[in-house]
Amino acid sequence: MEPVPANAFSEILQELQRQPLPINKFRKKVGLGRSNAMGLVNRRSLPPDYSRYCWFRPYLYKLLLDYGTNYVPFPFTSITINESFTAGPHRDKGNQGDSYLVAFGDYTGGNLKVWEGDLSGSIDVCYKPLIMDFTRATHSVEPFTGSRYSLVYYNLKPDRIPAGMPPPSVKLEAGKWIFYRGDTAVTRKKPLPHPLRNRIKKHIVINDTPITVSFN
Repeated sequence: MEPVPANAFSEILQELQRQPLPINKFRKKVGLGRSNAMGLVNRRSLPPDYSRYCWFRPYLYKLLLDYGTNYVPFPFTSITINESFTAGPHRDKGNQGDSYLVAFGDYTGGNLKVWEGDLSGSIDVCYKPLIMDFTRATHSVEPFTGSRYSLVYYNLKPDRIPAGMPPPSVKLEAGKWIFYRGDTAVTRKKPLPHPLRNRIKKHIVINDTPITVSFN
């Protein structure tokens, strides 16, 4: 694919520098660093739905949607943002089909290493998008210095997504960016409902084994 001009990432970079991503503590098997997903995400024991970062960072999500509209050549359900994230060898689980990957920032090194398949080797993805099925090829990030950011646009497996899932959008209202799930505004004060939210938890011991029980 043709390289993407650096100015296409200017607003995204400014927003990430204004408020860096939190460190992701749930990707320990892949690596340590700042990494978050926006759009539809898989949830344990629940159908996929929109990530809370869509309404935590609605302006950032808007910028990522705008970039996807301008540069990603296929529809997508989800976006992962990585900030100085050194990913070890892994395959992307829970996705289907091709993903769009591009890196940007002021860094050296940091090529994508593909461990198998026709594209195996070291690939420079700095402002150079790559479309590849990362569920089928083990890949990692080579060591780097500096500030390396990357975006991955992809699709969850369609059979997991509930029928009639409302589309996402971000709107500017009274000077604030608001995330919408279909026609419903979702904010920190009014998040998406969750069956486990606000349950009372009690710790008990059965046969010398501590367990946690939730009560409505």
